[in-house]
Amino acid sequence: MLHSKIKNEEIIERYARNQLTPEERQAFEEHFFGCDECFAELQSVEAFVAGVRDASARGLLNDQRATAPSIWTWAFASVMCAALILCGIIGLKYLRDTVELRAQLARATDQLRVERLERSGLEAKSSAAESAEANVPVAMLQASRAGEAPSAIVLQPGARHLVLWIELGPSHYHEFRVDVFSDVDHLVGSLDHLALNPYGAVTASLPTDQLPSGDFRITLTGQDPPPAALAGEYHLQIRRP
Repeated sequence: MLHSKIKNEEIIERYARNQLTPEERQAFEEHFFGCDECFAELQSVEAFVAGVRDASARGLLNDQRATAPSIWTWAFASVMCAALILCGIIGLKYLRDTVELRAQLARATDQLRVERLERSGLEAKSSAAESAEANVPVAMLQASRAGEAPSAIVLQPGARHLVLWIELGPSHYHEFRVDVFSDVDHLVGSLDHLALNPYGAVTASLPTDQLPSGDFRITLTGQDPPPAALAGEYHLQIRRP
């Protein structure tokens, strides 16, 4: 039920006097249970009606033929007017406080959003700073031949990654896979979807915490176009000071 209908058809007064149809009563009750304004006004009207009925039952009201209302009528009317004014003041204060609280909540939400964006920016900068690394060691690998010593590299303290540079030359494969095995053929790490760079080599970066001192066997497998096939095998010796 809309506020305009409630005002225009005096729904609140008719409800207090029990003059609504069952359908109107149900519709109004569904409305005022969720409307603080109508609920407060209904309470005031019901209090007024109850007071008038009580005064009438006590014989405090003059007969309709009287030319002027009694002092009790004026007193009761004054009390009810004061009550209505008080209800209006309380309602306005409640509305003002609600608006202010909503404004404060909106400001707090905006501030939280700004802080989250700033935190995300700082985390992104920190992550970028941590991922940057100078003097990254590079192991140049060539296909192993019988009797040849393996390639060797010394990993200095502080090195977080080792770049494998695998010389290959022209190939009909567009994508490759690198598998790194320890000296006991334990798979240490793998990298897929690698491509040849302009120098005819495949490069791969491995975290050094997976590469202890020792000998490693590295295989390069052509993947695309299928079928996959071994393109090269390499040996690398890693030492740490």
